[in-house]
Amino acid sequence: MDALKNVLGGNKQQNASNANPAGQKGDYGDKGAEFINKKYLNDKLSRDQLEKVTDSAREGIEKATGKNIPDKFSN
Repeated sequence: MDALKNVLGGNKQQNASNANPAGQKGDYGDKGAEFINKKYLNDKLSRDQLEKVTDSAREGIEKATGKNIPDKFSN
């Protein structure tokens, strides 16, 4: 029965677990950059470009403060 619900889209718990496919990073910096890209830039930047932006920002902050940012916020 669960297989039928999955096919028809009725199993919401299964669908929610598929929202973030494996291999995609989900740290707060990346999520924030994706939000800004969608909301204000109309998806002008690719995922690779967003990753470069967040990596550069993290490196700049670490260089300026001398402290490492936890992976939870930016990896």
